[in-house]
Amino acid sequence: MRRTLCTLVAALLVAGLLVACSPTGQRLKLATGPQGGTWYPLGGAIKSIVEARMHEVSVQVMPGGGIANVLAVEKGRAHFALANSVSTVDAINAQPPFKSRATQVCNVATLYPQYFQVITLADAGLTSPEDFRGKVLGTQMRGNTGEAITSHLLKAYAMTYQDLGGVSYGSYTDSVT
Repeated sequence: MRRTLCTLVAALLVAGLLVACSPTGQRLKLATGPQGGTWYPLGGAIKSIVEARMHEVSVQVMPGGGIANVLAVEKGRAHFALANSVSTVDAINAQPPFKSRATQVCNVATLYPQYFQVITLADAGLTSPEDFRGKVLGTQMRGNTGEAITSHLLKAYAMTYQDLGGVSYGSYTDSVT
């Protein structure tokens, strides 16, 4: 309950910032996450709050992903976006998967803490990322922070995707299946 309340307060803060920083009569583009995830409906809630309080401003909610959203703001394709702080910091420092330094992005608020999770079947015999070698792995599509973190995790264990038995890039639903 506390986490839900904190997320709601943070969403209201972001919506308030959008209202405060938006010139009237403007259409703002808000990059969120893939449909089926939590960011897309959160973007819809932010849109509703902003448009209810500032009738001259409209918000276009666009699907996206953590890395793609940082690039969208950097390249002017979105005015605001939901992203992970790790992606923003990687972009500012020109760390992979970013090829150049981002200069037009900054973090405004943290909506909620996010954890990177690795899930496997109980009988798969995997107890550490070291055990991934030769196994099939499901991760998010490229352009999403989850995929970048997966790549960073493998690198920390001296592996790449080529060391696995296969990689399935897909949506959250695909990964669960």
